[in-house]
Amino acid sequence: MMGAYFVATGVSQFLGSVVANLARMSSGNLDPLQSLPMYTQLFFGPGWLAAGGAFVAVVLLPMLGRLSREHQPCVDAARDDDQRFALGNPALAS
Repeated sequence: MMGAYFVATGVSQFLGSVVANLARMSSGNLDPLQSLPMYTQLFFGPGWLAAGGAFVAVVLLPMLGRLSREHQPCVDAARDDDQRFALGNPALAS
């Protein structure tokens, strides 16, 4: 689990550096009228990507709910088996 955390942290830092390099302006060119189109394009791209991801998640929500409801009896059965073993009578589990 810690490995997944460190990988996610490393990937997010790498993506942050990519965005920072895209947003970099030359040191002498700080005119807002020239930088506005670049920053608008820079933030619209990830914004539309996030909106598309949210749309996909909303479309998949009914299917995920159905899968969760189908899986719930298996979870309940496993929980009942664990409780029987915890009571000290494994013969009841079969």
